[in-house]
Parts: sequence; C-alpha cells; structure tokens
Amino acid sequence: MPFEIIFLIVEASSTILIAACLLRFYLHLLKINFAPNSGNPFSKFLIPLSNWLITPIGKIIPFGGRIDVRSLLASYLLVLVKVLFLLEISNAKYSGIQIPVLALFSLLELALSGLTGLLIVHVFFNWTQTRSPTQILFYEMVEPLLEPIRRLSPEISGIDVSTFVLFLLIQAISLGLKSAQRALLTAS
Repeated sequence: MPFEIIFLIVEASSTILIAACLLRFYLHLLKINFAPNSGNPFSKFLIPLSNWLITPIGKIIPFGGRIDVRSLLASYLLVLVKVLFLLEISNAKYSGIQIPVLALFSLLELALSGLTGLLIVHVFFNWTQTRSPTQILFYEMVEPLLEPIRRLSPEISGIDVSTFVLFLLIQAISLGLKSAQRALLTAS
C-alpha cells in the first residue's frame, strides 16, 4: 500500500512538471508567445513550473533556434529521475543502458498522450464554439498538425475527418513505440 501511494504521488507530480516542459517546447516550436504578460492562458503556470529547471540548463546550453533544446533536455531529465526513483523503490532490475532507453520511451509516450489530450480539448472547443482565448490557443496548437492531413484526406459527407485520422495516427505510433520498447529492452 505505501508503495502504491508513493508511486501515485511521484507519477502525478512528475507528469505535471514534464508536461509543462513539453508544452513549453511545443509552444516555442509553434512560435506561440507564452511570456507572463502575453495573455496566453498557460503562461501563469507554465513559467513557474518549468523555469526552476530550464534556467540552470540554460546556463549550460545557450538558447537559440527554433527547437528549444533546454525544454526537451529538462523533460528528459525529469523522466530519467522519475524512472530511476521508481525502479529503485520497486527493486526492479534493469541494466545501465536500459534505463535511459526506458526514460526516452516514457517521454515519447507522455508526449503522445499530451497530443491526444490537445486533440480531445480541441474537439470539445469545436463543438462548443465559445471563441475564447483558450479556444484560439488550442486551435493554434492543433491546426499545424491537422493541416497536412486535411490536404490528404477528403471530407466525408462534408465532415472533416482530419482529427480522427490524427488520433488514429497517434495511437498507431504509440503502439509502435510500445513494440519497439519491448524489443529493445528484451534485446539488451
């Protein structure tokens, strides 16, 4: 029982911190302003949740370019610490190379889960048509993913199926990652 409670606390708290770093990476990639005074609904919690780790990493790795390497590295380090801690308290046995691989797959899985969550919220906002700043933000985050799919997939009876196709693609990639993770971990 105590292990399950510790596991739950570590899993929940680390997921929030990792998601903040991944969201920061994604917003930077899309060139969406998330500065504190930008009006971005995420900025009030995104900066405080991620700056404590990204700022020290920024002293080692300079900021620059379209890809925010600092946010990605912060995400990976958080996942690695979580994996190491949970493996230690569960007495699981993994070799040295398996732990970084396990952390990488865990990070990719969390990123795919985050994309699925973005899609679900995007669909909900499309149904409600509130035109709030949050809805516009979600539109800006999801639209770059849907646009290439819309060019390839036709509308069916006037219905845009790009969201459904993207959801299926994310699920297929997730299944592929799980399969690749099993293969890599059993091979080493």
